[in-house]
Amino acid sequence: MSNIQALLKLVSQPDRLRSLLSFNSKGYLNDIGWFNSFDSKKPVDGNGNPIPWVTYSFIDFIKGRINKQLAIFEYGSGNSTIFYAKYAGIVVSVEHDKGWYDTMSKNRPANSEIIFCELEKDGDYCRVPIKLQEKFDIIIVDGRDRVNCCKQAVEALTPNGIIVLDDSERDFYKPGVDFLLSNGFKHLPFSGISPGLFYLKSTSVFYKADNCLGI
Repeated sequence: MSNIQALLKLVSQPDRLRSLLSFNSKGYLNDIGWFNSFDSKKPVDGNGNPIPWVTYSFIDFIKGRINKQLAIFEYGSGNSTIFYAKYAGIVVSVEHDKGWYDTMSKNRPANSEIIFCELEKDGDYCRVPIKLQEKFDIIIVDGRDRVNCCKQAVEALTPNGIIVLDDSERDFYKPGVDFLLSNGFKHLPFSGISPGLFYLKSTSVFYKADNCLGI
């Protein structure tokens, strides 16, 4: 169906059109800040505060479970860094884009650290948390080379640590999912829409017994 045909069909259904137009000022999408994100092209909540570019269902799940005793590592930086730093004790991010690294370094929260590393598949980028010789309670895989990041993240987790993989529904990340499952992790997907986007996606938590999130 073309855009014109879709528009004509919508106009022919005034009740549906009226309902859709009302979403801009009231209702779930307005409350969660979906339109704020759509307009600004960056993930923010209903009050304009930074949030991760993940599913809303995952955000609802995670924000009440992070505390200041937890250390987070994330592949990729951005509004997620600001969001996680608000709840966690420390957030360490690796960034492959030099321009974005420079921008984030100037605006990062006090309890965060951003590391620049050039991107090379199965290279230093995916191994940054291991090279730090530290253990993290939560490792978030939301940058590049995600399959290899999943594989390397296991070695940098605390005994009760968890791994989060965004866009876990994508077929080309399946080897990463399969690797984690084969290493004894359970898979808890959070599916739905994300800030400013309307397509269905999943953000998944991989965990074991006695994990730091109390799952």
